[in-house]
Amino acid sequence: MGRWNRGSSEFAPWRSWEYPEMKPADDLHPPYRWLLLSGVCSVYFTFGLLVMSIPPLVSEIRADLGLSRSAMGLAIGAWPLIYILSSPACGHLLDRLGVRRGIALGSLVMAASGFLRAFAGGLGSFWLAIALFGLGGPLVSAGAPKVVGLWFVEERERRLAIGVYSAVPAIGGMAALVLSNSVLMPLTRSWRTTIVIETVMVVLALVVWLVISGRGPEPPPSDRPATTESNSPRFLLASSEFRIILLLGVGAFFIFHGLAGWMPEALREHSGFSSMAAANWVALGAFVGVVCVLFLPSRTERQKLATTMAVVLALLAVAVLAVVWLPTWLVPIPVAIAGGRSVLLPLIHVALLESEPVGPNNTGLASGLWFGTAEIGGVAGPLVVGWVADTSAGFAGAFVVIAAVSVAMLLPITRLHRFTRGGVGSVTP
Repeated sequence: MGRWNRGSSEFAPWRSWEYPEMKPADDLHPPYRWLLLSGVCSVYFTFGLLVMSIPPLVSEIRADLGLSRSAMGLAIGAWPLIYILSSPACGHLLDRLGVRRGIALGSLVMAASGFLRAFAGGLGSFWLAIALFGLGGPLVSAGAPKVVGLWFVEERERRLAIGVYSAVPAIGGMAALVLSNSVLMPLTRSWRTTIVIETVMVVLALVVWLVISGRGPEPPPSDRPATTESNSPRFLLASSEFRIILLLGVGAFFIFHGLAGWMPEALREHSGFSSMAAANWVALGAFVGVVCVLFLPSRTERQKLATTMAVVLALLAVAVLAVVWLPTWLVPIPVAIAGGRSVLLPLIHVALLESEPVGPNNTGLASGLWFGTAEIGGVAGPLVVGWVADTSAGFAGAFVVIAAVSVAMLLPITRLHRFTRGGVGSVTP
């Protein structure tokens, strides 16, 4: 979208070519905000699709490119590393470009990353192709909350929208797992062609986004005070509330990626499940997570955000310990409960969008800072869990670390409650 000026009914004139014949938002039926969200979700779906496009094809790619396991791990970890470094700048760029052009640019870079993977000839070109995703992905991941921050002013609708866009990348990742090994590889017999087909879906999603976002009304006026609209990282980082939310992001990503990367292996090695059974039970946990993400945020008032997060973390700590301590026949129950960890991310997003220093004009920057910081936990989680699992402590010790992190997060959540109990963007004395 073009940049919206508070107190004016028009976009900046030099951006007006992007939105011909605009109408007031309330004049469109059905409401345009939901149509716009569907366009964001189409792009965010392919985000998850590309993130998971490599793991199902690891053996074929290693054999073709002659990569060792360590070299393959180095390549797979390329985009999170770049993501950490680029997210704040990409979020600031998104605020300057507007969501339409920002998300479109992110989609183009993601598509370029996908196509370049398919034409890689060795570790160097393969690493660069995957690393490129770390430049485009932040524009999309920050664009989704930016759209919600601009267009969804009603509290419950905002929470529902956050739940929807948070669930979509996970669904895209599951689609990659199903399509790659069950459909595309048997059909094409080529990992390169498989990735090209999946990347074409990114291009199609980009077209959908351009069509939907290209001819729409202005976003509704925000009821947030003007003091929240500073586009400076220093302004955001000066807020204790914002810093707490950044810390929660690091912990949530540590837990989420640590368990996502190692839960199937833990079920096979520690609990004795077959590969297929382990995959099926982990998929059940993912399904539980999607259900929680779709329904819980929209039903959680701001005053209860901290309490809800604390309950989720307490259940998660008990569940991961139960995975390694319960008899094998009972393990699927805590695995399913642990899948609810996915709801932590949209709950933290709600806290982010409704925090005191975040307003419509700096949502992109705030989201970029959050994703860049949180991804530190996303990188550290799988590394720490894998390192502990390699010691004599095994997966029992690794899951104790996950439980400890879950309990430790209760401290910043207690501090967050000081800010959320008084309503949107306020602290109760």
